[in-house]
Amino acid sequence: MPSVARTVPVTPPQHAGEVPAISLRGVRKEFPGGVVAVHDLDLDIAEGEFVTLLGPSGSGKTTVLRLIAGFEQPTAGTVLLRDRDVTTAPPFDRDVHTVFQDYALFPHLSVLRNVEYPLRIAKVPRTERRERALAALATVRLEGLADRSTTALSGGQRQRVALARALVNRPAVLLLDEPLGALDLKLREQMQIELKEIQRSSGITFVFVTHDQDEALTLADRTVVFSEGRVEQAGSPQEVYERPASAFVAGFVGTSNVLAGETAGTVLGREGSWSIRPEKITVTAVDREAAAGWSSTVGVVEELVYTGATTRCVVALEAGGVLSALLLNGSGDGAPPLGRGQTVRLSWQPEHEIPLM
Repeated sequence: MPSVARTVPVTPPQHAGEVPAISLRGVRKEFPGGVVAVHDLDLDIAEGEFVTLLGPSGSGKTTVLRLIAGFEQPTAGTVLLRDRDVTTAPPFDRDVHTVFQDYALFPHLSVLRNVEYPLRIAKVPRTERRERALAALATVRLEGLADRSTTALSGGQRQRVALARALVNRPAVLLLDEPLGALDLKLREQMQIELKEIQRSSGITFVFVTHDQDEALTLADRTVVFSEGRVEQAGSPQEVYERPASAFVAGFVGTSNVLAGETAGTVLGREGSWSIRPEKITVTAVDREAAAGWSSTVGVVEELVYTGATTRCVVALEAGGVLSALLLNGSGDGAPPLGRGQTVRLSWQPEHEIPLM
């Protein structure tokens, strides 16, 4: 669904008078050929906040990160770091550090010397350099591997070394560009937890770019959803998931059902577009009435997708359209055994119907 120009609140919760760690004002980025990657963006990120920039490929999220880092210059607008105008400042003159998916470790240096490297460039005395590097390794729980070659590390360990090297200079802002993308699922989930712990203990402002919805919801204090260079919604993970501001957000963040047009009129008795999350829907035998005050509709099971802990039940509605329900396997909730072609009743509480713009 194309984005439309509209006002989206992107100011973080903070105390009156506090200076944001990052403030973007009217930032626009155009590339040759008239391609607009970012449209007149206003965005504040509070000191010590963990923010994820979420969106599909080409949505502008990585361009925003590069504008903050100084790897790209805005076509228009202002970039402020702690109230300092750094719009035209080079990357080395900004109090930020960036961690990429490619960790760019030096294979000929030990773990410790990799972490010390930014301090060597800054001409920090050797004793202090060693102390700070060891402290950074302790933060990421790698103090026992200081003398090991980076080529002898696992993917997760290399990721932690890159983090330690980013933290050793104590930047005001740490920018992370999909740093977990190369890890397997189990390791990625483990590193998500560790990243949150590191951010909370360090108090550093984290800005994390990802296209992974689960990752964005797991990590963030606040999630900013991008589409076609504009912010579709900004808010806590719970707000973005439970109260999507648009059909795009409802469809992109997690899985959602949308009732619109004649289907919404028939099922809900009102016009407009409405979103219902699959886990909010109850599936029962067709002859079982819905609870008093609940919305309900009838349809035929079109597909059942077993995923271990849950089963996704896809139902073609008699009123037109399709709804998906998420069933918890082994929950003992009295749901009937399901099969393709079976007629069932779907019901949900009206408070779980979310109006969409």
